[in-house]
Amino acid sequence: MTTYPGLHPHSRSTNSRSVLIASSRASRLLLSTSPPTSPVADTLFVLETPTTCTAPLVTTPRPDRSPGIMGLAYNTYLNSSKIYGCKTCKAHLANHEDIISRNFRGQHGKAYLFHSVVNIDTGAPNERNMTTGRHVVRDIACRQCKETVGWKYDKAYEPSEKYKEGKFILEAELLCNVT
Repeated sequence: MTTYPGLHPHSRSTNSRSVLIASSRASRLLLSTSPPTSPVADTLFVLETPTTCTAPLVTTPRPDRSPGIMGLAYNTYLNSSKIYGCKTCKAHLANHEDIISRNFRGQHGKAYLFHSVVNIDTGAPNERNMTTGRHVVRDIACRQCKETVGWKYDKAYEPSEKYKEGKFILEAELLCNVT
């Protein structure tokens, strides 16, 4: 068997074509040579290479994602003394300074009204009768783990409730403090 500097024999390959496979999890580059007349045509080599990639090269479709969406979802990281995050995955959701009111109730108990939130996906708008009147709202879910964490007010029919439009409710039971 012929050896080459930097390459180490690993195993036999049954494929006579050139194959180049990179594996980010193992930080290895696998290659075999061709044509079959080459003295090393059926030898598989492992070349150790440094890599910073942590995602697998081959991905399978996830049923919880829309088929038309491509690419990575990038999270926003907040810089504050107190940050509220998703209880399930710890993704940053809101700054403590963005709380407008703590006098709200959600399906899981205590809830907070926020001026702005990050790292969320919004659902379809729907009308709901709430204790303060009729509103058009959208459920909001954590972008990272898809867990529903509250809702967004799109429209308030009562004039006294208009201040809620464009604001977000996060349920305290579904939040954690992120340090």
